[in-house]
Amino acid sequence: MGGIASYGGVLPPGLRLHDVRLEGDEVLIRARVANDRARCPSCGTVSTRLHSRYARRLSDLPAHRRRVRIVLTVRRFRCPSRTCRTRIFGERLDEGIGQRHGRRTARLQGLVHCLGLALGGRPGQALAHRLLLRVSKDTLLRAVKNGLV
Repeated sequence: MGGIASYGGVLPPGLRLHDVRLEGDEVLIRARVANDRARCPSCGTVSTRLHSRYARRLSDLPAHRRRVRIVLTVRRFRCPSRTCRTRIFGERLDEGIGQRHGRRTARLQGLVHCLGLALGGRPGQALAHRLLLRVSKDTLLRAVKNGLV
């Protein structure tokens, strides 16, 4: 139990910790969004009616000389409004956690953006490799071009 408590500060805000495991050179953190309800993206109605769940994997900042991967359980909800065209929708992540369809947490994406701004392609990729970040030179340049922080 002491291992789980030590990773509590590693998790981005807004997530609830479920489990922490070491697998090879990676730390796998299983978590879910802390809210028990979600707002329909079409009509804005708040729903607590759960439809299903799926796993989403996000890379996060390295910790203790290991790569960190967050396996996030994302829930799908039913819209309670009878007039809404959206029947089933997935819960949205907060801006501080990650972007829609993103594979990195917001704080890791911010680091990738800063590395791209400061060093550019190949030098940034070399430093990212030493920091245990799996990003290519093209990813660093794309992050600068898109201005994603």
